[in-house]
Amino acid sequence: MSDKKRINVLYVHANHSDIGGGDYCLFKLAAELDKNVFNPIMCFSERTEVVDLYEKEGIKFYLIDMVRIQKSLNPLYLIKLGLKFLPTVWRIRKIIRKEQVSIIHGNDLLDIYGSIAGNIEHVPHTQYIRQILVSPKWLKTFLTKMVYAINDKVLTVSDGVAKAMFSSSDGEVLPNIVTCYDWVDMSKVGHSRAGKNIRDFYRIDQNAPLIGCVGRIERWKGQDVFIRAAAIVIKEFPNAHFLVVGDVVRGRGREAFLDELQDTTKKLGIINNVTFTGRRSDIADVMLTLDVFVHSSVTPDPLPGVVMEAMYCERPVVGANAGGVPEEVNDGVTGLLYHAGNHEDMAERICQLLHNPDMAKHMGIKGKKRVENIFSKTVLCKQMEDFYLDLMEGR
Repeated sequence: MSDKKRINVLYVHANHSDIGGGDYCLFKLAAELDKNVFNPIMCFSERTEVVDLYEKEGIKFYLIDMVRIQKSLNPLYLIKLGLKFLPTVWRIRKIIRKEQVSIIHGNDLLDIYGSIAGNIEHVPHTQYIRQILVSPKWLKTFLTKMVYAINDKVLTVSDGVAKAMFSSSDGEVLPNIVTCYDWVDMSKVGHSRAGKNIRDFYRIDQNAPLIGCVGRIERWKGQDVFIRAAAIVIKEFPNAHFLVVGDVVRGRGREAFLDELQDTTKKLGIINNVTFTGRRSDIADVMLTLDVFVHSSVTPDPLPGVVMEAMYCERPVVGANAGGVPEEVNDGVTGLLYHAGNHEDMAERICQLLHNPDMAKHMGIKGKKRVENIFSKTVLCKQMEDFYLDLMEGR
């Protein structure tokens, strides 16, 4: 199709420098759409390294003065948001008209600018909910009711998100809620192999059990639970080593969490068994070095991409039994689930895998097959494209 005949999809994302899985998943989606049918156009608030990936792919993007909506009651922030909210919607309306947009797609729970502009311009619109809000309950109720009301349909990244965020009083998921999983594509987001030997790099004994978690260093990611579990495992496997992979999240005092984690390793006497790597992009190299991958989030994780990446690299997973993780990890088959936030339960599952290396190996092999079957790029991208066509037809 020519550009004029293609379906122009406008993605609105008030992004920021704290890059997360949702940023990369949006890029994967825009990059993989059938360009003979769809023409992705992006709208961001900030230029980041992920936005640079769109430029390399030749995907058009706009940068506008768009205040990211946050769960904050700071008076200065609220004044700024109030002053810029309507001008932001107006700018998006101008983009919709200029680009002859046929579909608008917001990237998260708080990315509502596009949906409001879509309502005004009578353009089909949706939001892709990648978040499970636990508290405060009143805010969760308000946001979910608003998002449900202003969109034609709502996408959720997992059934766990759909049930947690959009269930009626009888527990049934509301109509017009559609689940579409993200998929794994490590090379697309720069997580492919760089050929480094991680054990040599950090001087870790080649025969030492190596256990790792990957993710931004912030409280809800639960690296403190991982550290406390490590102390228990080390009692049973004294030479075990633990990798904490990820960079600290800046702002609002969150940097202090890394200091707390390092202090905890000292207090527990395991400082020589734990390595904080900081940020690494060669995630495939890291995964392939591990004996066990651990997902440590203490609040429900919608559908953590690192779990899929670990499974794709044939690593057995110890994952929290919450959010979308049980949809990724088949408990007892591709990994083991534990009660979220319970470091003793986590440690028990890690030890179970370390005591049974053959079982762990077979779980890793089955995990890769599960990812290839359920989280297939080809299948899921086609599902999203069909969703867009249904959205247009419904409107």
